[in-house]
Amino acid sequence: MIDCLIVDDEAPARQHVARLLEAHQDVRVIGEAVNGLDALQRVADDAPGVIFLDIEMPGLNGLDVVRQMPRQAVVVFVTAYDHYAVRAFDANAIDYVLKPVTPERLAQAVDKVRTILNRPRREYEAALRAAVDAANPKPPAKLAAQRGRRLVLVAPREVFYAVAEDKLVFICTASERLLVNRTIAELESLLASAGFVRTSRSTLVNFAHARELIPWSSGTWKLKLSNGVELGVSRERARAFKARIA
Repeated sequence: MIDCLIVDDEAPARQHVARLLEAHQDVRVIGEAVNGLDALQRVADDAPGVIFLDIEMPGLNGLDVVRQMPRQAVVVFVTAYDHYAVRAFDANAIDYVLKPVTPERLAQAVDKVRTILNRPRREYEAALRAAVDAANPKPPAKLAAQRGRRLVLVAPREVFYAVAEDKLVFICTASERLLVNRTIAELESLLASAGFVRTSRSTLVNFAHARELIPWSSGTWKLKLSNGVELGVSRERARAFKARIA
């Protein structure tokens, strides 16, 4: 049985896809999500095998949802978003269904999902990431982070720095520290174009909040941020960091 999640901010669109999926006996709709944040929570809680995902949604759009999913699923974009992004999906063999959705076209997408689920996933996941990055090269407008058991949205500009501690990664704002479901390297890749810079193996800094670079010991430095926090800059990264501020 293929467990699926339907994500769209418009209830009639979700209901239409759910009705069409009833024709496929090996597909079971296990939930619906009304926006990107809701989708990430449902993916974390329910682990669907496939997501029928709208792109244009408030908050996090569908492309940002894929980039921030806590676990990977097969994705079928169901969208009216039919310009350059679609070419990226075509180039990477990622399936999409243009609205209004017809039974025939959705059946083709379900057949493709069956094929993907019966093959090794690594190649598909790499193609999905490539397609999403090509379709939306800008950093996400919002980051999904965990406050207790709830997911919340944080604008990258609000983040002073991110830090890895043991196997957990936290983003730090002016008022709180929030868990993110990413490695520090993944977060660096996601936020590089937003001005975030690695200062050590465990720390990623929002360059907009850098205020003072202070010489320390053995070729290392301290970086003072606009909120007064001081973070270490490793000897290996000091030269590149200094070149950025020259």
